[in-house]
Amino acid sequence: MTLSNAGKLMLLTSAFALSVGSAMAQASWDQNADGSLNPQEFVSGFGALDKFSTFDADGSVQLDQAEWDTGLGDVGEYANMDLNGDGGVDEAEFNALLFNRYDGDGSGTLDAEEIAMVEADLAEDGLLAR
Repeated sequence: MTLSNAGKLMLLTSAFALSVGSAMAQASWDQNADGSLNPQEFVSGFGALDKFSTFDADGSVQLDQAEWDTGLGDVGEYANMDLNGDGGVDEAEFNALLFNRYDGDGSGTLDAEEIAMVEADLAEDGLLAR
């Protein structure tokens, strides 16, 4: 089957629309509508998903080594995750660590490409899919 130029253009346009749609699916988190997510917007939107509690199996409001090892190893080594040194990873640390994971260019905001990484991790087979 050979596609005409118009058919190829339709496929490319559809693929582009899907990728942009996916990357901006968290647009409701963008409270100031600037097209990116600052740390506060990320924490507020991501926190509403309640992903922290899905990893906090014992309900202690801190992730221990065993809970971390159930799927968060890609974020970093547990020994480096306890930012305040209290012996566990609380929700504020969890959110900060994830924001930093996505802010690949260190700009302090998540652009559309970085938001697409959030989407991938939240997808059915992603790092945060629970």
